[in-house]
Amino acid sequence: MENTQRIEEDSMAPRNNDGRDELNLAEFPICALAHRLRPEQKTLRFEDRLFDRQRGEMITRQLTITGSDAYGLPTALDDEVLLGLIQLTRLRDFTDRKVPFSRHQLLRLLGWRNDSKSYARLEASLNRWTGVTLYYRNAWWNLARKCWVDEKFHILDNVWVCHRDSPLPDTGLATGGSPVSAFVWNEVLFRSFQAGNLKSLDFDFYRDLRSAVAKRLYRFLDKRFYQRGRWEFDLKEFAWEHAGLARGYDAGNLKRKLRAGIAELEHKGYLKPLPEMARFRKLCSGQWRVAFERATGTQVGTSAVGPGEREVLVAALVKRGVAPSTARRIVEDFAGEQIEAKLQAFDWLQAQADPRVSRNPPGFLIAAIRDDYSPPRDFVNQKEQKERERANARRKRRAEERKRRQDSLREASEKECQADISEFWKSLSEDERLQAETDALDQASPHERSMIAQTGSLGATAKKVVLDAYALKQLQLSV
Repeated sequence: MENTQRIEEDSMAPRNNDGRDELNLAEFPICALAHRLRPEQKTLRFEDRLFDRQRGEMITRQLTITGSDAYGLPTALDDEVLLGLIQLTRLRDFTDRKVPFSRHQLLRLLGWRNDSKSYARLEASLNRWTGVTLYYRNAWWNLARKCWVDEKFHILDNVWVCHRDSPLPDTGLATGGSPVSAFVWNEVLFRSFQAGNLKSLDFDFYRDLRSAVAKRLYRFLDKRFYQRGRWEFDLKEFAWEHAGLARGYDAGNLKRKLRAGIAELEHKGYLKPLPEMARFRKLCSGQWRVAFERATGTQVGTSAVGPGEREVLVAALVKRGVAPSTARRIVEDFAGEQIEAKLQAFDWLQAQADPRVSRNPPGFLIAAIRDDYSPPRDFVNQKEQKERERANARRKRRAEERKRRQDSLREASEKECQADISEFWKSLSEDERLQAETDALDQASPHERSMIAQTGSLGATAKKVVLDAYALKQLQLSV
């Protein structure tokens, strides 16, 4: 692994099976699968075509990645680092673009050895991500607007790396003098995080995969298996545009390169083993299809339907008019989350007396599940609603905590300031104090003197403000 050794003892690396992955970053590769690239190669491009239901037409999606002259394009190892940064941000509930961390913490999260080579490789990766630019054309899913859009951005806007023998970096974070590194996500990517355009990811499972091809396949297929348990793709489009294999490979070499990653995922119990003729199916000369099935009952990064849940889903479909035999086939073929999501959208449409479900409600529901209909724009499912409510509650708690800390600090600062002022006046003799008060009142502005001339508490308060300001000025001059 490019001279970066992994920790061999699992107990030395913290476990994290409740990770997150950003859905756009899982759809297309944003790095080369190789660990090293030719120095002159500074651009990667991935492209595919799909039917956009919102536009009612086929669209071409394209992603172009450019690297800096100094640090070049990201490689498979850099992809691991980026995914690690997402996990660090998740630990802070995706509340702030600026994320503090320590290099040792990130190395442990990635399962890398704590040695000089790993530290150097980690810093090189951070430098590389700072210099990489992504150009999405019809290929960035904007969750808030529910459509594919164009976006152009860097991954990281800023990075500060704290070295042991160097001055502390100016991260702008309150660290109490403790050494801390930090990075800042680009606003486009961070908005996608906060909008909830994320999926669950078994980061332990991902980290334990050895093959870069297996890791890439896992991230892409794990996103797709949310919709249904079996997928089939054009071999070249899948291998070139989503797995990230070199375009120079013909069908034979593409199959050979994919087999190693597929075999690892089969061995790990994630993919269902398929015969060679079922895995790679020839349509005609030069045209092949590749098929993937999620292993039955796997819980690795998927949402497989268990026996109890299966019966509940079948009953829910039957209750809405679907024939029992059809309901069972649907539950066998599609992920539980997809079925539940379509049931919620279906019920919402019926409550709204939507004409789309009035003619043949069971038929609409079946088609919505099989063809993965997009929900109405104004529909928010129960899971998203609860997640939004939890996120709002977390933000409110954090805001209240920040306000409490700020109020506490301000109160402590004011007490310290008043103590200094009191000590200043106590240190003066009676004559010195009278002279200081006279000087303070002479230096007051006409407005301040007019306020002091008022009777009662208003005049007394105005005088105290002037005397306090004078005392602070004298204290500053004496420093």
